[in-house]
Parts: sequence; C-alpha cells; structure tokens
Amino acid sequence: MIRLRQTRGADSGRELEFDQDLIRIGRMPDSDVNFDPEVDLDASGRHAEIRSENGRYILIDAGSRNGTWLNGQRVKHAALRTDDEIELGRGGPKLKVWALQGRPGRKRTVSRTSSPTVPRRDPRFDALTVPGISGARPEETASAPDSLTEGLRLPHPERDSLRNRRGRPKSAVLWGAAGVVLLAAIAIVVSASVQ
Repeated sequence: MIRLRQTRGADSGRELEFDQDLIRIGRMPDSDVNFDPEVDLDASGRHAEIRSENGRYILIDAGSRNGTWLNGQRVKHAALRTDDEIELGRGGPKLKVWALQGRPGRKRTVSRTSSPTVPRRDPRFDALTVPGISGARPEETASAPDSLTEGLRLPHPERDSLRNRRGRPKSAVLWGAAGVVLLAAIAIVVSASVQ
C-alpha cells in the first residue's frame, strides 16, 4: 500500500491511498492521480507512473514534456521511499509519499481519502469530460436546478483565481476584445466608403 498527499496544485491537501501494481499520474481524467486540466498545466496528460517491481514502488517518467522530479532531482526511473517528494514539472503539482506499507497488491481497487476541506474530483462529473455539459455556462446550470447532475461541481473560486493568475483570461474578456476588434474593423470600412 502507498499513501500520497498532494502538497501543491489545484487539489492541494487531498490524500490518496493505493494498493495496486500500477498507478497512473497526469491530467487525463482516467489517471489514478488526476490533476486539474486547466490549472495544473505543468503536468502532462500522461505524466508518470508508479509501478510495483520486486516488492518496491518505482516512479517512472512517462515521457512527460516538463519532466518528473524526485526530491529536487530530475528522474526517469527511481525507487520511492517514505517522505519522498514528487514534482510534476518544475513548479508543477507536488505529491509527498506519506506511507509505504507491505508489498504492493495485485489488481485491487483504489481507495481515496480526502481532507474534509478539499472536495474530491470525480472525472465522471468533470465538465471537460461529460458530454452535454461541456458548453454549459455555470450561471445557466445554476439557474436551472433540475438540469444539475448529482455531484456536479460548480466553479471553485480558489481554482478560478489560480487560472486567472496564470494569464488565462475569462471568456468575458475574450468576447470584449473581439467586440473591440469588430468595431475597429467596421469603423475602417465606414471611413473608407465615405471617402
């Protein structure tokens, strides 16, 4: 069994526990340890894996774009110990190896625990992966309570502020900029036709 605690990233504070041979890490929703696809941009979709080999857990970089770091050193393949710190890309999400106990199991299910203050992310209810709600605006969904899927997360203020700090403007800003460009183009056409 291996226990991990996320110490940096959108879901910082969550704790995960696994007793299986392969643990996939990345931003893809089917990863065992999945990160926010809009906030944790330093992590690749398929960033790394933790595999059991000869009774040990081994961290393996899966060809990630920003590299996998273990205790400040970039690694491709390294054995894990308690208190090791895994960083996915320099400045990216961090995981701390909280506990290693016994020999890794065989194809058992994943159990996850989270601290009470951090909501668990469930890819089945992630707006980026559920068909039919990916284009829905939060205010439209909130105004029609019958259309809410049970377990659907509405925007998280802390995560949204992280997105904005990373230079990703909200759609209203983009629409405003598009409007200014359109008005400038109309003004140029009108001015040329008057002369």
